[in-house]
Amino acid sequence: MFDLANAPFAFLDLKTTGLSAWFGDRICEVGIVLCEGRRIKDTFQTLVNPQRPLSPAAARANHFTDQDLGLAPRFEEIAARLESWLAESVVVTHNARFDLQFLDSEFRRLGRELQIPNLIDTLTLARDHFDAPSYSLEALAKGLQIPKMGDRRAFPDALKLRAVFFELASQLTSNGSRLEDFIGIYNSPAWPSDGIHLPAGLEEAFSRGQRLRITYVDGSGEQTVRQVDPLQVIGLSDYLYLRAFCHLRGEERTFRLDRILDIEPAAG
Repeated sequence: MFDLANAPFAFLDLKTTGLSAWFGDRICEVGIVLCEGRRIKDTFQTLVNPQRPLSPAAARANHFTDQDLGLAPRFEEIAARLESWLAESVVVTHNARFDLQFLDSEFRRLGRELQIPNLIDTLTLARDHFDAPSYSLEALAKGLQIPKMGDRRAFPDALKLRAVFFELASQLTSNGSRLEDFIGIYNSPAWPSDGIHLPAGLEEAFSRGQRLRITYVDGSGEQTVRQVDPLQVIGLSDYLYLRAFCHLRGEERTFRLDRILDIEPAAG
């Protein structure tokens, strides 16, 4: 039986230059909380030099600059430590398909494949077993009345992930569920794999088809606020785009995802 009280956990959060490893986006920040059961044993946080510019959306969301990242270590300098922690722990992340595609990409650049023997995805856990209006990490933390833990950076979000996981796990085990039933194995997939994996909040908004209020900056730098009805997320030759009906223009438009600075449900 899985021993929740003493198991080694690695709560992992990543920040990236954009939304698609397939189009060259890379990891630019890593936050990890290492635990034995609930007890925090060690922590790790670092910016990572991605060797490419941040997208406008990533720069706004994460509050760091290309200059900050240029002084940080490259991924190859932290890869060995990450690989050891991920192999020796139950790795917990939120929206594993999204984060792990970036880890896969980074390890493949080094000629290695990512293997995680024990993986728990809190997004899947929450969606399959709990009723919530939203399953983003921020919304789950708020719904579970978990205190705020700082800006949306990798290390505060890893701490938030830890708190969300243990609250979900407590509710599941109190109802007679076995936590070991939710542990999966991650093997590096064929590359590239099919499908487009998005951050949980974006995926949820698009899949529900609700009208959205977006702040968008176009290629010339002009910023506008628009209400859109999302239709599809597509990969074109250069990047990922949202195809949507734009009420500002009164017609269907495509919006490059890494230029959407803010997104929220439209009022009314």
